[in-house]
Amino acid sequence: MSIARAESLNRIGDNNRGKYVEARNRSLSEWLAAVRAGQAQLPRFQRFEAWSYSQVQSLLESVLNDLPIGAMFVLEVEGNPPFHPRPINSAPGGGRVSELLLDGQQRITALWKSLQGGYPERDFFVSFNEKTDYEGIAVHSVKVSHKDGKKYPLWLNEPEKLLDRGYIPVRLLEPGEEANNAALQWIKEACREDQENVFSILMRVNEWRARFSSFNIPFLSLPKSTSPAQVLEVFTRINTGSTPLSIFDIITADIEQAVGESLHDLLENLNGRVPGLARYGDVQDIVLRTAALMQDKTPDRPSILNLDWEQVVRSWSQLVAGSEKAVEFLEAEKVLDGSRLPIFTALPALIALWSHGAVLSPDRLGETRTLLRKFMWRAFFTERYESSAHTAVIQDVRELTKAIRDGATDASPPIFTYTLPTTEDLLEAGWPKKKDRLARAILLVSLQGGATDLADGGPITVLNVNQREYHHIFPAGYLRNIQSEAPANLALNCALITWKTNRTIQNKEPLAYMRDRAEANSLGDDETVFRLKSHAIPEEPLRRNDYPEFIRSRATEVALAIEALTSGRPWSP
Repeated sequence: MSIARAESLNRIGDNNRGKYVEARNRSLSEWLAAVRAGQAQLPRFQRFEAWSYSQVQSLLESVLNDLPIGAMFVLEVEGNPPFHPRPINSAPGGGRVSELLLDGQQRITALWKSLQGGYPERDFFVSFNEKTDYEGIAVHSVKVSHKDGKKYPLWLNEPEKLLDRGYIPVRLLEPGEEANNAALQWIKEACREDQENVFSILMRVNEWRARFSSFNIPFLSLPKSTSPAQVLEVFTRINTGSTPLSIFDIITADIEQAVGESLHDLLENLNGRVPGLARYGDVQDIVLRTAALMQDKTPDRPSILNLDWEQVVRSWSQLVAGSEKAVEFLEAEKVLDGSRLPIFTALPALIALWSHGAVLSPDRLGETRTLLRKFMWRAFFTERYESSAHTAVIQDVRELTKAIRDGATDASPPIFTYTLPTTEDLLEAGWPKKKDRLARAILLVSLQGGATDLADGGPITVLNVNQREYHHIFPAGYLRNIQSEAPANLALNCALITWKTNRTIQNKEPLAYMRDRAEANSLGDDETVFRLKSHAIPEEPLRRNDYPEFIRSRATEVALAIEALTSGRPWSP
């Protein structure tokens, strides 16, 4: 436990004398036994496993070299735990819980999993030949892959070859008689029954095993009489001592306390029902902002912290249904992922608004689709959410909810009155790979026709969008060669194409590349024109290699698209 955490606990202790039992100790073998028996578990509001492999490696080296790894912090439990428990990752479930681990999850998880050989993509070894920076015993890790039932590199499966490299698997150091027998068997196989070598290696391994078994880990504990509110207060303080808790972490604890539900479980349910939602951003953040909007609150931190959690749970199925319809709507509008989402503010609003869609008739559903198309594209193409976004979006959602849920015909959210970009704005919009709202919105317009790849003819989909690259239609190198003063990095000069096509184009002038494609595909020039059109790329200025005219023509095309989409009408080039 860090000094900051200890000081935080002391401050809490000043107001709660006699609440804490300090300076208790437990060997690593005792900790592992408690995990194996299911006696030591986690409250479900705890964050999940988060350590990197290098952190696991460093922890193992600390234990081998008898260096302190900090204190743990637990809540003693008698009878039913005050918070829903979950076992350490990969540890057995069940068992009678006697304590909940409030601080130390990452350390105990790393020790448990490494000693169990529980990392599918990484193996850890004690090294005879390597040393740490401080001349201590070193731990080496190897990246692992699996194919056709085999583990690669193949030498990982052969004790003799591992020993030749000076590696002893960390899993052989687990305390206990069963692991002792497994270690002896492995050493015999590695040494080819060479008794003298078996004895020498066994002595070394037993020394390391003894270090693991007897390694002392101190801990502080809260007695079973501690109230849930005090537990959450302590948990929050000790976890903000080093790595700040996210709003999600705090809220998860509050929901557990208020309604006995695990937000982790609810999120798992959501991810199972709507796996596509994660493509658009942090699902935790999306859910909390959506829940605020569904309760007619601004989607900011103060409002989220004061949500009615019972209502969140009651309306969860409605939130999930809204997420399903929102993702379906986004995909239909060719908004395929968060990397190309012009502005995040619109996403929770769409989910909150689509959450009313389950009870709509087919006709009303069609009206809702038109209304939300108008809303979404105006969110992308106006400055409505550039500042004071939280206040602005709740105003718009209130008005739109009247129209969708209540059938109001006079709903007029403020966003519908905002000015759309001018042609000059479109001509100046930068490169859409950057986080530029207008540039990304222009790129989305170019996807409306399916954005067929210029070489392989494949349309853009959620399955391949991440394989597409941002391509200069008039390559930057080509513009430099002709000494053009016009900038190349403009949204209007961008198309999403496959990496292979992007490498093929290189710095060719557009006309030369079009000829290459017409000759390469059996469908000829008409197919090439179709593929260009699917990106809203005007044909004639491209054929003339007239870059300024091309940019102006494409701006005109995008302006027509904006007029349609922001009026709620579908559009395609």
